[in-house]
Amino acid sequence: MAEGFREYKRKEKLFYARLVSGATAVFRSLAGIPRRLVAWAGRGTVVAFIPESEAPSRRFRIVRILALVAVLGIVGISGFSLYATSRYALLAARYQTTQERLDEALAAVDTMRDKAETLTGQAMKFEDRLSDLLSLVEGTPGTDALDAAGLGQLLNRGKSQALAYREIERLEGVARYLDEAVPGLEKAASLLSGQKEIMTEIPNIWPIKGGIGHISMYFGQNENPFSAGQWYLHSGIDISTFRQGDPVVATADGKIIGMGYDPGLGNYVTIQHSHGFLTRYAHLRTFRVSKGQQVSQGQIIGSIGNTGKSTGPHLHYEVHLGTSIIDPLRFLNVRRTAK
Repeated sequence: MAEGFREYKRKEKLFYARLVSGATAVFRSLAGIPRRLVAWAGRGTVVAFIPESEAPSRRFRIVRILALVAVLGIVGISGFSLYATSRYALLAARYQTTQERLDEALAAVDTMRDKAETLTGQAMKFEDRLSDLLSLVEGTPGTDALDAAGLGQLLNRGKSQALAYREIERLEGVARYLDEAVPGLEKAASLLSGQKEIMTEIPNIWPIKGGIGHISMYFGQNENPFSAGQWYLHSGIDISTFRQGDPVVATADGKIIGMGYDPGLGNYVTIQHSHGFLTRYAHLRTFRVSKGQQVSQGQIIGSIGNTGKSTGPHLHYEVHLGTSIIDPLRFLNVRRTAK
């Protein structure tokens, strides 16, 4: 027992002695690294240039540390140059994209300004013609009636303001003031049946020949016939005669600027009128006109159908003024007669 214990202690001392010896050797090796690095860095390489002639040779000593610094500097400068170049290219591309978008926005502003000026001119022309018409009504001075309706005030007030405010004010107010002028139009129509020039330029007659049919859906908020319980904004009026084939007429003089088939509207015709008015006739069965054709108020342009997204034979009729959609009944009440 005692002999075994002494053997264990002897091996333990031997282990610790080896451990201390190994640790000391590692420490000495690590302590010598800085010295060896300094010695390595201080060493150099001699480069000799020996000419073929008898001229003396030239020797250059290149210190390692300087060569290392030079290499690292070149690598760093190259990396920075590459980064700067790629960054500049990215910024240049972004600038180009931004510039293109700015150019597009400026072009759009110019286009909208041109359209605003055109619409304003049409509104002024309409004002003049409406004033002339109202001046013929007994006891109704044209200018006073027009100013009372608000359209004259809108146009006159715009003349004293800056261009941008004038355009915005006119565009926002033309439809509203025109609606207020409708009572004057009703009175003028009832007393001056012979004054047809202006009346044929405004979409004011019933869009079905003979004045037949009834309104099955009005302008504005309505329940969606295809989604029970859901409401949507109906952009026109629906007129039904309970059958297909009844003639559809243009409600004012104008030009056919669009016609074709749409999944929702079915067969449709779009007419551009004077003074910024536009009318659309949808769900037609047949066409009686062609694109680009000039049409007169009351002229047949097609027939009632059931094409597109429809619950039955009817005509969907819309009236636009500039960029605004207007209730067609505002103008149909002026004169519900067709040629």
